[in-house]
Amino acid sequence: MSNPDSPTPPELPTSANSSVPPELPIVVDEEALKTNRSKRSFWQKLGGEGLVISMFIHGALIVIALFWVISTWTDSAKKDPDSFATGAGGGAAGERAKQFKTRLQPKNPKSTAKTPNRITSKSTSATIALPDLPTTSMASLNTGLMGGGQSKGFGGGSGGGIGSGMGVGRGNGKNFVSIYGSKMALNGMVGVFYDFKQDRAGKPTDMMGPKPEVIGPVNAEAVRIFSERMEQYVQKGFSDSSLSNVYRAPDSLYASQIFIPPIPATEAPKAFDVADKCRPSRWMAHYKGTLKAPRDGKFRFVGMGDDFLIVRWDRKVALDSGYQQFYVGNENVYKDFGKQKCNDVHPSTLGKPMRCGPWITVTRDKEYYCEVIMGETPGGVSCAILCMETTGPDGKADGQLRLFRMNNDPLPDAIKNGCPQVPNVDMANESWTFKSVKTSAAR
Repeated sequence: MSNPDSPTPPELPTSANSSVPPELPIVVDEEALKTNRSKRSFWQKLGGEGLVISMFIHGALIVIALFWVISTWTDSAKKDPDSFATGAGGGAAGERAKQFKTRLQPKNPKSTAKTPNRITSKSTSATIALPDLPTTSMASLNTGLMGGGQSKGFGGGSGGGIGSGMGVGRGNGKNFVSIYGSKMALNGMVGVFYDFKQDRAGKPTDMMGPKPEVIGPVNAEAVRIFSERMEQYVQKGFSDSSLSNVYRAPDSLYASQIFIPPIPATEAPKAFDVADKCRPSRWMAHYKGTLKAPRDGKFRFVGMGDDFLIVRWDRKVALDSGYQQFYVGNENVYKDFGKQKCNDVHPSTLGKPMRCGPWITVTRDKEYYCEVIMGETPGGVSCAILCMETTGPDGKADGQLRLFRMNNDPLPDAIKNGCPQVPNVDMANESWTFKSVKTSAAR
């Protein structure tokens, strides 16, 4: 609170030379202000600059959100549990493996199942009656269709792709490559297995013998009949008609070489998948096909069979070698080659020597029909080894045994190193590999 009795301070005199400028009045040009306001656009009056900035910000947020959603969806698709990895790339499994979508799409049973028609005979004198076809419920059919993807073949490998399934393209087949041939080969000579102990219907013949798996006098008569039958077959030029009532294995094998070291005679029925039907004695395997010569020149077959091995080249018997010789006999005379007497042999420890056949002249790329038969008479151990020998620069035998081959496919593991009983065989034979151009499995 101020004191009313305190003296009032005196006013300071105003001097013209004072340094404090006098306070000037503020003049506002209202006309100019109105003019500037009138120049602003309608967009600016609505605040357009702020709207554009806001749109850019929201657009950026939308792009970021879309990128995050797509990335998350892609990651989840890669980890789909319904997909499987091939394990490509040297066995690297897990996230690095190539993946495929393989969801099983159930089929509509109505579109795949047809009502079977009853098979009838138009003949009034027919003596056969066929049973009705079994009926299958739609529920069981649907179950079978849905379970179709559970067959063996793929899986089981950690990155290998092919697992422990048996067979290639066959659900329960034994698609192995044996020394007798393969069921799935694309070239080579086609081989057929015959069992003379039973007829076409599987009934025993007089070649069965009392004890077909016993080697000895008990089966002497059965062995004699079989030997006579084989000699007739060879002398008549491998006539297929003479085998019309002989049991034949359902499946054929394709062989790119005939090189079977001494093994149990049971292996042949196993290879042709008839081990449960054919006992290992008095059987024959017949291979045939058309081959193209790799070059001009001369060669001869060299081989040995237990119990027999016979080769026909261009419809002529070109080798008959083994414990049994059904064509040349003990004289080794080849009637189809000007009655040549062929006594040349190569050493072996097979029990019989590797005999040589007559010389054969071939022309490069010319096609020749070739047949080979092998077989076992009493049972026990069996073998069939077929090689070839060519001439040297002097026109004489060069002394080098070569595997008689129909292609350059990898050899079965059992023979890739040859046979110790027949030493010094060129198993690769790259210079004289024949080419299989035709095979025939006609019955």
